[in-house]
Amino acid sequence: MSAPKFPKPSEFAADTRVQLVEETGHYIFTDPSDGGEYEYDEAKGAWFPMWNESLVEQQQSIYGTEQDDDVVEEQESTKRKNKGLARKKENTSVYVSGLPLDTTDEEMVAFFSQCGTIMPDIVTNKPRVKLYRDASGELKGDALVTYYKAPSVQLAVDILDDSRFRPTNSTNIQVQEAKFENKAEHSGEADKTKRLRVDSKLVQKRLNQLERKLDWVDDAGEVADRHKRTVILKHMFTLKELEEDITMLLDLPEDVRAECEKLGKVTSVKVYDLSEDGVIAVKFKDELSAKACVQ
Repeated sequence: MSAPKFPKPSEFAADTRVQLVEETGHYIFTDPSDGGEYEYDEAKGAWFPMWNESLVEQQQSIYGTEQDDDVVEEQESTKRKNKGLARKKENTSVYVSGLPLDTTDEEMVAFFSQCGTIMPDIVTNKPRVKLYRDASGELKGDALVTYYKAPSVQLAVDILDDSRFRPTNSTNIQVQEAKFENKAEHSGEADKTKRLRVDSKLVQKRLNQLERKLDWVDDAGEVADRHKRTVILKHMFTLKELEEDITMLLDLPEDVRAECEKLGKVTSVKVYDLSEDGVIAVKFKDELSAKACVQ
């Protein structure tokens, strides 16, 4: 059986065989000749078959139940490759608990935008912040925040975990990397093939708008990994010190910049003045200087 003719990324929006799975952010190609599904790996720029039970049965029907060693090895190799691809998918969401029961979406966006741009919803174009509610519609005190870039997740955990969501709160919030269950393992056959269908042209439009807004692409056309050049300094001040001397907010950035520039060019210094851990983020011009600062 010959391999299907796959579309190029520039053709995804116009090709009805290509759909975006919003939950994972990956494109799926369905071969109309046999119903086979393939997932596009952006890093490798190639399509890979999605391993599932129907594919196993199809292989068995072709080769029979008594397969030779080469066929078995080929199937096992395909399984390993697909499992490896699944592990490489980057998580861009954080799970938050301990929130006040009157928290608003606007507060969440303002607070968590400290660590990066929040991914907009493809359809509504609103930031993807989900405040969980109980059966009666009341807030439960936990939420899910989805960033545009994966490095923002670790930054949020480092800076915002065990911090005050509001200065007046008596308790701290908890921020951790979100964990997702494999829904296919807990649903029936009908649910396995059920996916949210989104207009691929709208998806491309939203992503293009976001790329232009963030200016994530440098002159060479490569993604600028800013977080590798950012160093998080803790216990640089206390909230009590800031209350007693507000001028520290002016002096701290200059003092930190002066010290850090002994190691390399500093492009920005940000003081998180509500952080109980006394956090200051320093962004260097190059990754080597950032590493030198950590060491």
